[in-house]
Amino acid sequence: MSANHSLQKLLDELGRLPGIGPKSAQRIAYYLLEADAEEARRLAEAILEVKQEVHFCSRCFNYATADECSICQDSMRDTTRICVVGEPRDVQAIERTGSYHGLYHVLGGVISPMDKIGPEQLHIRELLARLGHEDIHEVIIATNPSVQGEATALLITRLVKDRAVAVTRIAQGVPVGGGEIQISSIDNFLVDLRGKHDEVLLFTGPGTALPDEAKAIASGREPSVLEGPGGAGLFVIRPFASPERSVLEGLGKANGVLGVSFLPRLYDYGKADGPALFSTVEGMVRLSGEIGLLPALENYEAGRSGLSREEAREKLARAWSVMEGSTKAGLSGRNKMVGGFMPGDDGRRLLDALNSGVTLSGPVLPLAVAKAISAMEVNASMGRVCAAPTAGSCGVLPGVLSAMKEQRSLQDDTLVDALLVAGVYGALVAFRAPISGALGGCQSEIGVASAMAAAALAYIGGGSAEATAHAMALALKSLLGLVCDPVAGPVEIPCIKRNAVGVANAFTAADMALAGIRSVIPPDEVIDALVNVQQLLPVELRGSTQGSLGVTKTAIRLKEEWLSRCRHCKENCR
Repeated sequence: MSANHSLQKLLDELGRLPGIGPKSAQRIAYYLLEADAEEARRLAEAILEVKQEVHFCSRCFNYATADECSICQDSMRDTTRICVVGEPRDVQAIERTGSYHGLYHVLGGVISPMDKIGPEQLHIRELLARLGHEDIHEVIIATNPSVQGEATALLITRLVKDRAVAVTRIAQGVPVGGGEIQISSIDNFLVDLRGKHDEVLLFTGPGTALPDEAKAIASGREPSVLEGPGGAGLFVIRPFASPERSVLEGLGKANGVLGVSFLPRLYDYGKADGPALFSTVEGMVRLSGEIGLLPALENYEAGRSGLSREEAREKLARAWSVMEGSTKAGLSGRNKMVGGFMPGDDGRRLLDALNSGVTLSGPVLPLAVAKAISAMEVNASMGRVCAAPTAGSCGVLPGVLSAMKEQRSLQDDTLVDALLVAGVYGALVAFRAPISGALGGCQSEIGVASAMAAAALAYIGGGSAEATAHAMALALKSLLGLVCDPVAGPVEIPCIKRNAVGVANAFTAADMALAGIRSVIPPDEVIDALVNVQQLLPVELRGSTQGSLGVTKTAIRLKEEWLSRCRHCKENCR
């Protein structure tokens, strides 16, 4: 047998594996050829061992090496709850969260008529049998939220509904950019939870009023009341503090309560036990008048994050290092854009124009814009950037601060101070309004980034706390209504050029504020206006390719080209 024949045989077998295209198969094959014989032997033995020793659990159909899997054998598990999943790998995904301690049932797939998979091909009959002879109180359906997964979930719900067992659906949510998530559905209740606060979910029967036990833990915010199928209710309560387990158990025993869950806040900020010094721009300005701007911001950050002054400044210094590095890397002009719609050297082109003396807007602005574009080109090339506040707006702050450093020979300590100013304003906005284009349009990304940069510039210019506040407000309100309409999908068009606009807007707002010009609408009310516009903005203009620039003739053509390249890559370049 020739070497070529043996190699081709290996390539053919590797190519049969899911997700392995010809190029990936070739890379793996040549790696194995170059590896020593012992490494190849271990791999072969591992494959044979898993095929000989691993089988399906006789109880839940998870992977097992004994008659039952390790989860079914674990005496510490909650045996009154079963989580129903499609595949064994789904079990591992849920286990990694560390938040579920019940049993599982693996269906072995989901209903898919196109693949000739019906209920009889799944382990549904075995699930019903378990409900008949095991003491199960709740069935949690955790199939994927696809058409097939939802059809499977609906069938199981119908089959189980006549039994004395609660049927719930795992919560559904999506990452929406800006470091944010949105939980949109819990047990068929349509919700809007963002993970920014501790929240208690109280599931009740039809016509049940909020129990007194729940009123005792609720903060001043009125609980949200939602109605589900059959008149069932859901109260979303924001507690004073994270409730003890005994408190939650007591709530679960209240009249009319069917279940209770606690959703802890998902973000690190706001978890510290320090004092809440302020939550508004007005409060920040007031405290700054008493103790100074930087001490007020440092104390706020300590109370918000639990970091010491030195730890906070160290993190800011690392962030600044990444920001500055992205501008330098981008200005090389060697950026390989993921979408390929732009050359990747536009930042370099503008810098060359500045150095040639042909720019019209003076030395600082085009320099800052060139650096901002370059940072965004690094982002669009999958390079390392610092989200400020998002990856899609990561050029504004680096561009502004790097240009000011170069023009005024600023020390890094001053730039860290400026970042602290920008960061606190970003936090004040983010805690009240989404900073994701998918939730609130580009005003949430470029608008907020520009506002943060304007505040930082006002600080560098020697402005008071009040001046930084009005710089923020002037910049933010100038970009209210800015839509998010990416062309084809990649963060290139128009995102990169809008970072440039954000830079120009920040300089203009800072100059006005330093000149004593004030926003007639107070800064906090400008943030309120941002929230209002976000809510009114059509979904087609929130991170979608279905409106504005995204539906122009050129955008449609570029999208088709992009999708064609993606299909080609999937087929040939793995």
